[in-house]
Amino acid sequence: MTNHALPEAWRRGVYEAIARRRDMRSFLPDPIAPDILARILSAAHQAGSVGLSQPWNFLLVENLEVRREIRSHVEIERMRAADSFEAERREKYLSFKLEGIVDAPINVCVTCDQERFGPAVIGRNTIPETALYSTCCAIQNLWLAARAEGVGVGWVSVLEPGALRKILGIPDRIVPVAYLCIGFVESFPERPMLETAGWLPRLPLQEVIFHDRWGQRPPPDLVRALDMLDTIGERTAASEEMPPAASPRALPNGDEQSAKGEPARKGLLLVYTGKGKGKTTAALGVVFRALGRGLRVAVVQFIKGKWKTGERLFAETIPGLTFLVMGQGFTWESDDLTRDRNAAAEAWTKAKDLFTGGEHVVVVLDELTYAINYGFIEAADVLTALRNRPAHVHVIVTGRNAPEELCALADLVTEMKSVKHPFERGLKAQPGIDY
Repeated sequence: MTNHALPEAWRRGVYEAIARRRDMRSFLPDPIAPDILARILSAAHQAGSVGLSQPWNFLLVENLEVRREIRSHVEIERMRAADSFEAERREKYLSFKLEGIVDAPINVCVTCDQERFGPAVIGRNTIPETALYSTCCAIQNLWLAARAEGVGVGWVSVLEPGALRKILGIPDRIVPVAYLCIGFVESFPERPMLETAGWLPRLPLQEVIFHDRWGQRPPPDLVRALDMLDTIGERTAASEEMPPAASPRALPNGDEQSAKGEPARKGLLLVYTGKGKGKTTAALGVVFRALGRGLRVAVVQFIKGKWKTGERLFAETIPGLTFLVMGQGFTWESDDLTRDRNAAAEAWTKAKDLFTGGEHVVVVLDELTYAINYGFIEAADVLTALRNRPAHVHVIVTGRNAPEELCALADLVTEMKSVKHPFERGLKAQPGIDY
């Protein structure tokens, strides 16, 4: 058996992009930088195609008047489509937002030229539709690359190809395959919108896999592997989205007890403080452990803004990890406290959104205590937000001189004590060890 597998972080990135791809309907007006758009289109153009025919074109639509014309056509078709549903279903259908044509900064019409490179194309003589299938591969590449870039994509299919040809001047021989809205979004939902709304259920994977002949179940070893995959997916989803299912009751020590009489799991507040080295290092150890368990993790650094640390460089390669460096450097070295105060306030707003949103299971607030102790952030605001966070979210706070109220609220407090330090012997901080 040869090993041509991609590195683990790359593989996880691929699967994360696939699992977290969403059909988006609402967009921010922020423009997409040309280099990001170029990477997304390049990924689409690298799709597999029958006989290397590359039958696609990407027609970028930015003109607002053109997009309004397309949207007007879509609205007519949306109302026409509603007539095909029963009354209750029709009402639900009409409640859905099905496009962001005008909201998104750019639209892309992906087309298929079935005559490219002539009538004789390898692999297409018996299934001429493979040109269309190839174009769909390019669309999926585009979609996944956009998700990796943090850009949303929405496929608008409630339209007539003939009307789209007329509006965009597309030749009759060219097939418009997809009309896509592309832009940044406020957030990506954990589950597809139609699944969350109960429009249709998600089919179990085992139900759509046959072996050797139509309708014959897969072999037992594959069934077991599929069951294991489902179990892991359910556990990850539960840990990311939901507090403990059983109704808990309070124990004398403040913990909770499940209906089964066992202590229920809950999100913990951990504080690493003290004058000794290793507070951030300890927090990053938990980050590494949580990622290994498939949990979504976020790190917000309130102080370390100037240094390109090893953890910061490594974080850029890790899928599932949100790593935000929002400080301006060490506050005690600063010559502009107003700038530092503003940076700390912005970092706190972002951090609070992360651990109150519930999407991330572990959130590290690195060196938050300095922002509190310098008066950049109100301690009362921090305590209230921590108390009111979702029950499943773990928060780790690091930094010297952790306030007493924070330590009182915490489930774990570790005070780092400096016994010996190489700096005392004139040894400077070293990359890979200290930063």
